[in-house]
Amino acid sequence: MPSAARTLMIIGSLSLLVAVQLSALGAHALTSVLTPQKLNSWIWATQMQIAHSLGLLLIGLLITRFGAARLLVASGVIMTLGLLLFSGSIYIDALGGPGIFARIPPLGGSSFMIAWLLLAIALFRLDSTGSGRQS
Repeated sequence: MPSAARTLMIIGSLSLLVAVQLSALGAHALTSVLTPQKLNSWIWATQMQIAHSLGLLLIGLLITRFGAARLLVASGVIMTLGLLLFSGSIYIDALGGPGIFARIPPLGGSSFMIAWLLLAIALFRLDSTGSGRQS
């Protein structure tokens, strides 16, 4: 397995583990601590973390199948950055972190969109034989 695939799949798996833990924390320990708006943000952050962690697993599988094309690897790296910027900053903000963290999620959302676009371009460029060579 290519090291890029292995790394992205490990990050995705561990991020899924953390997302489940943070979801449970939100549902069981933070309902009486957070405002309804902060709790909704927390829930949204865990949902986005789950979706994009699965995206990292997908990208890792694609790298395993087609090779570590630059666009596939870039997509995984940018998606990882998006997880930190989007979900991470929402968690910190919800728990009372400095106000700057409330301004960071749009950067994470933009990272997600760029990552998915790069993935689409990478898949579009694969030749029709499925060999992984860029056409």
